[in-house]
Amino acid sequence: MTFDQTRLALDGDTDVVIRRSFSHKPPQVWRALTDPALLRRWLSPDLIECQIDPRPGGSFRYAWPALFFSGPILEARPPERMVHVEHFNGDTKTGPTVTTTLWPAGPGTRMTVVMRYSDAQARATAIQQGFTDGIDQVYGRIEDLSFPA
Repeated sequence: MTFDQTRLALDGDTDVVIRRSFSHKPPQVWRALTDPALLRRWLSPDLIECQIDPRPGGSFRYAWPALFFSGPILEARPPERMVHVEHFNGDTKTGPTVTTTLWPAGPGTRMTVVMRYSDAQARATAIQQGFTDGIDQVYGRIEDLSFPA
């Protein structure tokens, strides 16, 4: 199995699909996605706030000096699936519903993230604002994490 770079594709009018393989097992990748201490290590060195309650009815908030993402967790089935809504700077009208799926693949994990926007314009605006820029570098930092045996 090759632990490849992040692949990003547009699907239909509303979806952004991200795929990546990791050498880590699904419980480790799940932990990287849901543990604030680990999130701070891979998501961004500039985070000033990092909170997540990864259960249905929970929520998250990731903040940088000039912006933040937040929203409700709709579904969480560790270590295989999470669905949340992602609001940018509190805008509850245009953010995507994000479905993250993890499954075992060889010795590691295959991840698919589907970001579904309300319409084509919302997706185009998100892309134009740079929300997909640097995604390979960001997810690459998960690969660089070490987990105790």
